[in-house]
Amino acid sequence: MKWNRSLPSGTRDKLFREANGAYQLEQQVNTIVRNRGYQRVDTPLIEFEDVFQVDEIEGVLYRFFDKQGRLLVLRPDMTMPIGRVAATAGIQPPLKLSYSGRVFRFNNEMTGEQNELTQAGIELIGFSSAKAELECISCAVEILKELNIPNFHFELGHAGIFNEVASYLQLNAEEKRSLRELLSNKNLSALDEFVKQHPSELNEFISALPKLFGEVTPVLNEAMDLLPEGVAFASVLEEISGMARLIEETLPDISLTVDLGSVALMDYYTGILFNGYADLIPEVFLRGGRYDHLVEQFGHTRIPAVGFGINLDTLVSLQYRLDILAELKNPKILVHASLNELAAAQDFVRQTENSELSLFDTWEEALAYGEKWFYDEIILIQGEEQIRVKVGAQDEK
Repeated sequence: MKWNRSLPSGTRDKLFREANGAYQLEQQVNTIVRNRGYQRVDTPLIEFEDVFQVDEIEGVLYRFFDKQGRLLVLRPDMTMPIGRVAATAGIQPPLKLSYSGRVFRFNNEMTGEQNELTQAGIELIGFSSAKAELECISCAVEILKELNIPNFHFELGHAGIFNEVASYLQLNAEEKRSLRELLSNKNLSALDEFVKQHPSELNEFISALPKLFGEVTPVLNEAMDLLPEGVAFASVLEEISGMARLIEETLPDISLTVDLGSVALMDYYTGILFNGYADLIPEVFLRGGRYDHLVEQFGHTRIPAVGFGINLDTLVSLQYRLDILAELKNPKILVHASLNELAAAQDFVRQTENSELSLFDTWEEALAYGEKWFYDEIILIQGEEQIRVKVGAQDEK
């Protein structure tokens, strides 16, 4: 069977207005972060597989070999390549970096998820202050307001909760993967079974994690009541509480909740996590958080860092549904000339706003095309003379 008329699963074409709208949206995001002082970086679409040595993405990589037999992948993530840059390029932190581009993650065909995504985001490298997390949230809010995303909402979590539980229970890699999946899916019955198989003083707390979400103060108070004395969670919960206060004081108009059962997609996250949601978008479209040890996997000493990424394709689809996607502006004047008069026609187009050069051989073809695609006016250049036809009128002036 020939596949030259088909697309690989999880990919799609964007045409005309949608393609133009996606381009304009990406430019809007890039303009906002540039104005906030971020320096753009572009990393290769193809990387060595070793850059992405994390269990969470093992099953989603697009792999292939180069001519030397080395294993390469299409990048499934933008943060890890930027970690590689920070560790190996000899640039000195602190750094405020921005990016946008395609990432590729192989998903099961039955899920209907896209395997090719356009992602944009920022990374703050070398900043340990809570101001860095607050800057991420503030930047995200500015982007979402600029893009007219309705009723967006942020949810706080902390990677330390999962990490502390896994450490306390002394879980191996497979058990950690299982627990991560159970918490991510909020699978209460399976989680109860997991707790029975790994009994500890944290039984009650772990079983309750999928339900510990909602308003900040009540959820944190409930979590403290469930924790036995002497476990190292108090500082984590206090960090979430402090970040929530900062956000509420600085950005009082945004919707904010917590989810203590939230788990990061990647295990390089170490601190505060934040997810973005919005009306009419069924999945998380913005993810971010603190990752203070990522560069260590590239042989560098610890550098504190925090950042976020946005799935731009999701926002394009939403804008399209809401009919607020950037308009595809077509020229309204079609300028026609013979080959002998082509240079004069080109000069006219360069000097005339909203005009386009006709590529047809005959005037009749230009007229028909202009009417079909709703041009306002068609102009024929003949020496010093210009014949102007209003589309639909066919009256020469």
